Amino acid sequence: MVRFSVSQDGVWAVNKFVKNHNHELARPDDQHLLRSSRSISDDNAAVLKFMSEAGIKTVDAFTYLSDEVGGVDNLGFTKRAAYNYIQKERIAKIDTGDTNSLIKLFKERAIDDNMFAWDVETDEDGCLLNFF
Repeated sequence: MVRFSVSQDGVWAVNKFVKNHNHELARPDDQHLLRSSRSISDDNAAVLKFMSEAGIKTVDAFTYLSDEVGGVDNLGFTKRAAYNYIQKERIAKIDTGDTNSLIKLFKERAIDDNMFAWDVETDEDGCLLNFF
């Protein structure tokens, strides 16, 4: 195990070295699964976001992007990362107290996930009481 740090001047220094704490390197076929190799580029994020906003399912957007680059191994992120990104974007749209946005989000989620169920309880004035 080796830990490095990089100074503001760009000088690398070894902070820690433990000779008997080693692991095999990831095989080339598995490198795309490493956390350090998983990041959604700005271009791919924009495509995911636009396709999601157009009503295209996340899995279909992910498949499209992976086909464009010759397979999942070349994409640089996992299907789970794509789902997490879309979910994060949807949640970011919800302003505090914006019940209509939350209901819209839940309707969209129910379309993408058959196991997702939700319900809402309102009072006589139509104000939100409970979400289930």
